[in-house]
Amino acid sequence: MKAIITPLDAFLRCALVALAIFMVLTVTWQVISRYALRAPSSLTEEIARFQLIWLGLLGAVYTFRNRMHVGIDIFVSPLRGKKRLAAELIALLSVLVFAALILIYGGGRLVQITHELDQTSAALGVRMSYVYSIIPISGILMSLYAFHYIGDVIIHGKIHKPSEVDPSSLAGELGEGT
Repeated sequence: MKAIITPLDAFLRCALVALAIFMVLTVTWQVISRYALRAPSSLTEEIARFQLIWLGLLGAVYTFRNRMHVGIDIFVSPLRGKKRLAAELIALLSVLVFAALILIYGGGRLVQITHELDQTSAALGVRMSYVYSIIPISGILMSLYAFHYIGDVIIHGKIHKPSEVDPSSLAGELGEGT
């Protein structure tokens, strides 16, 4: 599983950094065109909206991967021993069910319906199914990470804390660390 997780982590970090940089540039151009040039660009407004969708959903996956999601930790942290492992397993299974039903199945249906209806965005003319495709993609990624954590709980009896996930995950991309 580590052979899948390690490159996936690197890809996710790079994708989030690229999306964030591109979004800053897009919004900066929007502000310049609106206030300095007095000719607001409808294209950049729509691009920024789509980037926000992708950034938010991939950011949720990244947050779950690094165990920084408060909703999971708040119920598990006070417990000890087998109760903690059971609570961790229930929390991870809940995430897996949500990812499978809502993100993968529901998001997949949304992508399918918008593709069949040939819905396009107003300014860019991009098929909305392409924009919405991040929903099932993020569900698949979240499911992979959930399976990884569930395996660690069942096989090794190990619960990952935010500091134990990958110490270089945040600093590695910024050139900090060793």
